[in-house]
Amino acid sequence: MTDTSLTLNWDAVSYPEGIQHYEVFRDGEFLDTRVGTSFADSGLTASTDYSYQVKAVANNGAASELSEPLVVTTSAAV
Repeated sequence: MTDTSLTLNWDAVSYPEGIQHYEVFRDGEFLDTRVGTSFADSGLTASTDYSYQVKAVANNGAASELSEPLVVTTSAAV
């Protein structure tokens, strides 16, 4: 993590139908769809709290609940 970027990693979800993708949210707003289990975010503000959540979507369209929020604070600007 830096003052303006970070990388999130999460554990893969197992589902009988298989997982199609993951949806990433920051502060309750949809950001991106990922096939893998990581996401790089940039353009953030230094010394700021951000809340991230992830939702798994199965191949059959079933979606998980949003994950528990992960709150991160970007580093102070140098």
